[in-house]
Amino acid sequence: MVIAELPRVRGTVLLRLLGSPRVRRAALRDLAALPEEAWERRVALPWLVRLSFEVPEELLPGLPSEERDFIMETREWYEQWNARRMQEAKEAEERAQQRGHELGRLQMASRICATRLGRPLTEAETAALAERLERLHENRVSEVVLALSADALAGWLSDPNAS
Repeated sequence: MVIAELPRVRGTVLLRLLGSPRVRRAALRDLAALPEEAWERRVALPWLVRLSFEVPEELLPGLPSEERDFIMETREWYEQWNARRMQEAKEAEERAQQRGHELGRLQMASRICATRLGRPLTEAETAALAERLERLHENRVSEVVLALSADALAGWLSDPNAS
């Protein structure tokens, strides 16, 4: 088998990483274009990172330009991949924090409503309260909960059109 003659398709990308510098660089570009969750990326990434980062900096100038370019391109690809993963992790953490704040507001509003009603909220009332917090926001819900009598509050929670 001649690696340079393999078709440039997904099924050959890992084999093409073993080819000449020109073939390897094309395979690296093809690998980078695959979806983040592609198994080929998971298999190749540790090998590529190790290969590109284990070459001491002082040896880079002595390597053929194609080899040096491949190593630099691999490092760049890894840095971009790592930056995306860090950004995704940061965004996931921010979403989790936001969800935690929303849940905390709902729990606090539920406790206040339960105190005003003199009983725990039903599941339907809790769902209605969550919807009102999202739609009307915390300040409006607080005003309503504190201003209404227990009976009026129960009516407000059961009215789907309440504002």
